[in-house]
Amino acid sequence: MHPELKNTWTPAVNVLTWFMLVTAILSVLTRLGTKYFFFRKFTFDDGFAGSSIVFCIAESIAVSMATANGLGQHYKMLAETNVDNMMKSEFAAIILFIASICCSKLSLLVFIRNLTPASLDRRFALVLGILIGLWAITGIITASFQCHLPRTWDYINGSCFDRTAWWNYLGITNILSEAGIIAQALLVITRIQTDFRRKAGLFSVFFLRIVVIVAIICQLVYASKSFSSKDPSFDTWTVAISTQMAQALSIVTACSPQFKPFLDNLRSSGMSLEMSSSNGYGSKHKTYGMTTFKGSRRIQDTRSETHELVSIPREGTHHTLVTSAPDDDAESQSSLSNIIVETRTWTVTEGLQQ
Repeated sequence: MHPELKNTWTPAVNVLTWFMLVTAILSVLTRLGTKYFFFRKFTFDDGFAGSSIVFCIAESIAVSMATANGLGQHYKMLAETNVDNMMKSEFAAIILFIASICCSKLSLLVFIRNLTPASLDRRFALVLGILIGLWAITGIITASFQCHLPRTWDYINGSCFDRTAWWNYLGITNILSEAGIIAQALLVITRIQTDFRRKAGLFSVFFLRIVVIVAIICQLVYASKSFSSKDPSFDTWTVAISTQMAQALSIVTACSPQFKPFLDNLRSSGMSLEMSSSNGYGSKHKTYGMTTFKGSRRIQDTRSETHELVSIPREGTHHTLVTSAPDDDAESQSSLSNIIVETRTWTVTEGLQQ
């Protein structure tokens, strides 16, 4: 065996690719299993999570095919056919990566957006979601035509646009959208009526998204170095690994806010997720408000029609739940979504007439 054949990163790329894929799959299954166990149905953000893992599986298969054709090995040791197949697999992988990242971003953004009725927050989330969609569309189109027809995948022998500038655009805009999602989560959590320690605990789940930004930065740094390499099949292994990490971490951190520990943290903060049967999100049971009068008993059912983060009432008392929101948010009150509401409790007592 040639001594240079021993110097290969192919096994490392292959093993890490499948490890990160299994991690991402388990995260999505845990999220969906928790959702169904507690709520007995799925919501729109779960659809994005499912789409993300489908694209992730396809992307991981493409990377595995690239390693089978020489990714991680020295270029001069590869046959021309292997090099061509490797570039085709990498071509498919980057397109699938963009699609997977886009869906995981939208999954988390929709979940955060549905936690607030504030029209300003919702408009911010809508604009951010549109920008993420445009980022994915432009990224996929430009990646599909990075080199001249008909060999648009041939970045070694073909004539291509400035791939370094393209990667910088893709990575920087990717980082900016991640920062926007984290900022959106912070704005929502600051409005929850609880102490700072509990707010910090809730926000830490969303702040874990920072690890995705770190992986994207690594992806940018390694990509800029590999484009000028004379051994592209060998030196791109770092780009492949950082890409796999960014993709898997994006899916895991998008699913983590809906794991059971996070829901338990909500309850320990004096909040609970309530669910209506029509919406499909929150607790298994409907929320009822009850007002009792001495002499003539009247029961008022106030069925929740939205996601609600409400204070947990004490047992053994009658409560009236009043949901209030600013007037300028009226247009969002009828939406079947998560909202943060203020709950006030009164105990009504009427003395007997002599």
